[in-house]
Amino acid sequence: ESGDASDNNIVDSKSAENIITEKGYLHEIAEEQESTSTIGLEEPVEEFDDDCLTCSVVTWNLAESPPSEKEASFFRKFRKIDGTGSDLVMIGAQECEEIKPRRAEGHRSRHIRRLGVQMLGKDYVPLAIHSLGGIQMALYCHRDVLGDVEMIDIADVTCGVGNVFHNKGAIGAYLKMRYHAESGVTKCSRMLFITAHLAAHVKNVDARNDDFKRIVSELEAQAPMRFLRPRKNRDGTPATCDGSHLLNSVDHVFFSGDLNYRVNLPREYVEHCINEIKTCTSKEPSAAGNLMKKLLRQDQLLQTIASGKAFHGFDEGKITFLPTFKFDKGTAFYDTSHKQRVPAWTDRILFKSNKLQVLDYNSVSGAVHSDHRPVYGTFKVGWGLTEQTMKKERSTKRKKSRSLRTR
Repeated sequence: ESGDASDNNIVDSKSAENIITEKGYLHEIAEEQESTSTIGLEEPVEEFDDDCLTCSVVTWNLAESPPSEKEASFFRKFRKIDGTGSDLVMIGAQECEEIKPRRAEGHRSRHIRRLGVQMLGKDYVPLAIHSLGGIQMALYCHRDVLGDVEMIDIADVTCGVGNVFHNKGAIGAYLKMRYHAESGVTKCSRMLFITAHLAAHVKNVDARNDDFKRIVSELEAQAPMRFLRPRKNRDGTPATCDGSHLLNSVDHVFFSGDLNYRVNLPREYVEHCINEIKTCTSKEPSAAGNLMKKLLRQDQLLQTIASGKAFHGFDEGKITFLPTFKFDKGTAFYDTSHKQRVPAWTDRILFKSNKLQVLDYNSVSGAVHSDHRPVYGTFKVGWGLTEQTMKKERSTKRKKSRSLRTR
């Protein structure tokens, strides 16, 4: 392996985006992997009601160092202006603090929270703020839809050593919204926002998959009754929580974070592909697209979803940005230390939804204080069941229950 990085290691993410977004390479990847997932596919645009919600999600590994106001200024792009912008904004961060016992919240966690409030502005109200070790979540709601919030609750799951240590784990926010339309119809949506930090190192794919399973199982077990009715066996005893009941019952799930899935390729090859993408011009989109496909075919997370081993039923926006890890801090150079870590898309935003449109999915190449780049996504989400539909479903369930008891 080479020691120092050359100037060719400097990657211009924006130029790469312009080249790659024209290609539907992820569709071909999905076909090659024989996946039924719609990850990265260009879906037909669905029709959404005018009263639908727009949600933005951010994941940012801070590497135990506070970002500057300039680096966090991209939060402003979510602001709602003249009716256009995000109704809900979830900012998730990892490695906010050094992992050590503490009696009070650390100054870095307070700093990132202050930046969120400052950049979003006075029209956004914090619905939930929670920390677990170095993991932090803040969920903000625009005042326009604040009256539609029916309930909000929070839970956390540890996944560190012995499932006790807080260096790895997740925070989940349960949100239930109810909207009374002018037509007289009442619309409801249940959403689950998760920010996580999963097991590290290239070889630990199974450990990351196990972390996912533990997180969704524990969040199902901790879900409040008002949000999710516990599943029961036929004899009335509580059913085992494996996460499936929660994921299949909620209208929209966002699972984001430093998920730590890597690329199963040698450093030299990945670096070569990145440098080639950098030198491609807008006249050579197919070359850049083919290079991106070669890297993404070996992306551990896409392989995991295609195999069904974890994140079953989850989708992801089209990846048009270059790997977000691991950089030399304060530079655009990928890791030049003796470890020479392979560049990878460790920072991701996945979703599982009944009705959703990806409006934006990108990284912020200019935020360089950390060894990770922040990733954000903005999504248009449809409402879940109407009040009339819910009443019909409850009536059907009661009839089925009575039928079973009389057998």
